[in-house]
Amino acid sequence: MAPSLFSLLAPALLIAQQTLAAPSASTTQACKDIDAILPDRLSWPLELAYINETQEYWSTALRDLQPACVVHPTDVDEVASIVQILNKYPDVEFAAKSGGHDPNPGHGSIQDGILIALRYITGVTYDADTNLAYVKPGGTWNDVIGGLAPYNVTVVGGRLGIVGVGGYLLQGGISFLSAQYGLAADSIIGWEIVLPNGTIANIDASTQPDLAVALRGSGSQFGIVTKFTIEAHPISQVWGGLRAYTDDHRDELYAALHNFVPNNANDQKAAIIFTDILAIDVVPLILVYYFYDGETPPTDGPLAEFLAIDALIDETGTKSYADLLETNGDPASFFVARFSFREFTIPYVPNYPGIYQEIHDYWTSAVTGALALTEQCSIDYQPVPSIIGQHSEERGGNAIGFSSSDPDRLFLEMECAWAFGINDATVYSITQDVTAWLETKIPEWNALAGLDADAYLPYFMNDATGDQNVTGSYKAYDDLKALQREVDVDGLFNARAGGFKY
Repeated sequence: MAPSLFSLLAPALLIAQQTLAAPSASTTQACKDIDAILPDRLSWPLELAYINETQEYWSTALRDLQPACVVHPTDVDEVASIVQILNKYPDVEFAAKSGGHDPNPGHGSIQDGILIALRYITGVTYDADTNLAYVKPGGTWNDVIGGLAPYNVTVVGGRLGIVGVGGYLLQGGISFLSAQYGLAADSIIGWEIVLPNGTIANIDASTQPDLAVALRGSGSQFGIVTKFTIEAHPISQVWGGLRAYTDDHRDELYAALHNFVPNNANDQKAAIIFTDILAIDVVPLILVYYFYDGETPPTDGPLAEFLAIDALIDETGTKSYADLLETNGDPASFFVARFSFREFTIPYVPNYPGIYQEIHDYWTSAVTGALALTEQCSIDYQPVPSIIGQHSEERGGNAIGFSSSDPDRLFLEMECAWAFGINDATVYSITQDVTAWLETKIPEWNALAGLDADAYLPYFMNDATGDQNVTGSYKAYDDLKALQREVDVDGLFNARAGGFKY
C-alpha cells in the first residue's frame, strides 16, 4: 500500500513542531546560571556533547525530545549546585538521566527543560573488610558487575548488562539473584543523595529506616542519588544464557513455568525470564533466559523441567556472571526502534495451569491486527516467588510493600518495538487494552487461587508505562506520600521532575 501524504510529512511536521516550541526565558536563564558556576559542564543545542547525550537513549522515541540544555555533573557537589539553581526558578522543569533505558518520555528525558545527565558519575568500588560495594548511578550493569568481578563478588542487579544503574535501583529492580536476596533495592543500605532543597545527605538504613524503605522502590521522588552503598554477595562461575523454542513446545513450556513459580523457593539459585514473542511474518517464538548460580544446572527440580525441552537455539553454558549479563544485553543493544513497556502483576493460580494460554490467546488477538505497525511485541512472564518478599522483609522492607506473607506472583512485562512516531498512540493502545482485560480477570483468578478479592498485586515500576498509577498500587501509599511531601516541601521533584509520583 502506498504511504499516505500525512505519513510522508510526519517527520517534517515533528521537526517543525519542535522548532516552534522553545524553552522559557527562566529555563534559559537557569541554564546560563549553571554554565556560569560549572564551566565546561553544560552544552547547548547543536553542540557535540548535547547531541551525543540526547541521541543516547535505548528507545529512539526519546531522541525526539530536545532539552533546553544538557549538564554533565561529575560529583555530588556539582549536582547540589545544579539543584540549588533549580530552586531559584520555580517554573523550570528538569529530568535526571542515568543509563537512558527507561522508554517513558519525560522520565529520563525532557522537552525544553534541563537534562541532568549522570554519565560521568559512574563506577564501582568494593571494600572487602565491610563486604560493601559503592555504586554510582551513571553507568550500566555491565560496568558494575564487570568492576566487581575481580573480587568474586557481585550485587543484586540487572539481568541485561545494558540496563542503566540509577533508575533500576531506585525503582526496585528484579534480578537473577532475587530469589536468594530479594529485590535489588533491598540490598541497599546507604544513599548519598542531593535532596530537593539542594543539600547533600547520607541516608543510613539503620538509623533512618522510614526513608530507606521509601528509597527502595519510589523512583526518583526524593532527590538525585549520586552513590549507593550495597551489600555484596559471593559469585563465581554461573550457568545460563538464552534458549529459543518453536511454538509446538508451548504446552510443555507453560507446564514448566507453572511448576517453576512455587518451587523456586526450593532452589533459590535458579531464575528465568520467559518471553513470548510475536513479530510480523514470523512464527511465534518463545525465548527463555536461564540463570543458575553454579557452574552446572540441576538435573532435577524446577529448572530441570525446562532444560529437558528441545530448543531451536541454545546459547546456554558456563561463564562468568559479567559475561552472562553482557551476552544477554547484546541483542537489545542492536535494536533501533521506539519502545514501550507496560506492566501487570498477576497471582500464581496453582489449580489453573491454563492461565498462560488464556493470556497468550488474548494477547495474540490484541497484537496481531497491529503487527504491521511494529517490528515485534512480546510479553514476559517474570516469576516472583513468595521467598522474595521474605528476603525483602528481612532487610527492612521496601516501598513496594513486599513481605513474608506475600503469595507467589508473576510480573508481566508487555513490550513493543516500532519504527515511526505516527504509530505511537496505536501501539500504546494495544498494551492498554491488554491490561484493561487483565483487570477484569483478577477477581476470577484470585478466587481460583484462594486469595482475597483484593489480594496485594502491586505494579512493578521498572516495567511500567508512564500513565500507570504505580505508586497508587502500593499498600503504604499514604505514608509514603506524606514522607515525600515532608522531604520535598516545595514540590521540586513532585511537580517539576519526570518519573512516577506519589
